[in-house]
This record gives sequence, structure tokens and C-alpha cells, in this order.
Amino acid sequence: MKKLMLTTAIAGLALTASAIAQTTITGEIRVNHKAVSAETAPAGQISTTSGRGFGTEQQINFATKGKLTAGGLDYAAGFSLENDAQQTGNVFNENTFIDLTNASSGTTLSFSVDHIQRNDSDRSAANIFGFAPSEFSSGGHVSLMSATPGPGVGQSQSVAVIQDIGKFGKLSYNYAPTLTNKNTTVFTHGQGNSENFTETDEKGGYEIGFVGGLGVQGLTVDYFTSRQTKMAGEAEKAKGQNIGIRYNTGALTIGAARKVWNDNASTAAIKTETTEKNYGIAYAVNKDVTIVCYMLQLKMTKQDQQQP
Repeated sequence: MKKLMLTTAIAGLALTASAIAQTTITGEIRVNHKAVSAETAPAGQISTTSGRGFGTEQQINFATKGKLTAGGLDYAAGFSLENDAQQTGNVFNENTFIDLTNASSGTTLSFSVDHIQRNDSDRSAANIFGFAPSEFSSGGHVSLMSATPGPGVGQSQSVAVIQDIGKFGKLSYNYAPTLTNKNTTVFTHGQGNSENFTETDEKGGYEIGFVGGLGVQGLTVDYFTSRQTKMAGEAEKAKGQNIGIRYNTGALTIGAARKVWNDNASTAAIKTETTEKNYGIAYAVNKDVTIVCYMLQLKMTKQDQQQP
């Protein structure tokens, strides 16, 4: 007789705004115009080599913060409703978080999605406008650059520890028990029951990061490295690295970023490593007008067939 044993562990954390909490509601709307072109249509995509038109994004942010009666910890919690153009996914997966902070040590424990400092960001001058190069570079209805180099830990439901080290910067360790590899999609929020998302065969992943000015006014540097646990039947696991720097002096801002990543692969021979570089410079003509110029580079390298 066969026996089936099912073990379930459930733990929860819930915060409800009280009368002494500070709650805020903010929002924004963006309208942009973009025109891009490519010499040839991307393989597997539609035949057009150019695209142009208006884009829009709307976002509403809900946040509350206060102090817990037990332990004297500060807390912050919130979520955002975001619609990117014609959104087809879940509009609740933007900046969802519950943070518990020990103010004396500068340590924060975060249960969140799309919230803490993470790999899918860059320090090039392009993000002065709130855009990443991947949002500027789509042509023929396909994105030429990647928003998430490597495993999408920051876009997964995860638990993170962030340590504030003063003017030097912030260190972070972020762990997602289950994530969806970038090879398919960076979103991990499946159709689930009540508070749970659908279980998948994806493995967990982690990301270590640093963001800070190293004590230099106007400077911002970052470093992120991420790894995913090797999946069954895969010889190569997904991993990524992001290094960036940005410096502002008066009206002038310069920045650069380098990202290197690969998805999981069934054999080393078909593993493809992608390197992305972008450089930017921006000049604020006045408080209303800023001129930005930047350059993007993308290189894809397939591993040697003889590599073990």
C-alpha cells in the first residue's frame, strides 16, 4: 500500500493602518513619444523594422508607516497600481512591500516585490526621466535591451535584508524561494488561490547588491550579482551581474552601466551570454528642460561547442 504524506507550513505577516499611522496616496501619469528603427526585422518577430507612436503610464501609490508597539520597530507598508500602456498583467505587482526597520542599527527586513534596490536598474543618464535603456530601444515590436539581466529576483516575491552603512551606501541580500527565470518571463505572480501564487518547477534565487555614493557628493555607484539554483535537467544555471556609476555636478550628469547575464541552458554548448553597455550624458538647460544623449551596445556570445 502506498502512502502519500503532505506537509504544509504556513506563516503570515499582516499590517493594518491604525489611527497613529501616517498614510499617503500619491500618483503620476507619463506621456511620451518614441520612434525607433532597425536595419532588419528581428528573427521570429513581425516584418516591420520600425515603430513610432505615443506611450503612456499611470500609477497610484498607497503607503503607510508608523511604529510597532512591540519591539520598537518602525514599519512601512504599501503597494502601487500601475498601468503600463495596455497592461495585460496584474496591476498590483508594482512596489508591494512590508518593511520592518530597526532605526538604531539601520537594518531593514523587507517582504516585497519590485521594491528594494535591485538588479533591474541602471545608473546611465537615461533614467533621469524614469526610463531604462530597454524602454527606449525596442524596435520592430521587440525589446533589444534587457530590463532584467539574469534571474528576476527583484521582480519576485522575496524576503530581503538591507543594511544602511551611512554615507557610504546600502548593502542588500534578497532571496526568492521561487522565481520565474528570465528565459520565460520575469513575473512570478501566477494565478493562485487567495494569498498564494501558483506553484511551478522554477527554483529559487538570490541577489546581492550595493548602492551608494561612497561618501562622495553627487556620486552613485551600484553592483549587483544574482544566481538561480540549477533547475532539473539544466547544465547551466541563470546568473547575472550589473555594474553602474553615475555622477552629477551642477547641471551636468554622466553615467555608465555594464550588464552581463545568461539564462539557464540544457547544455553548456548552447549557453548564450549577453553583455550590455550603455553610456549617457545629460545637461539641465533649466528646471523644465533637460537634454539627454546616450549610447547603447549589445553583444551576445554563444559558448564554444567544445566547452564542458
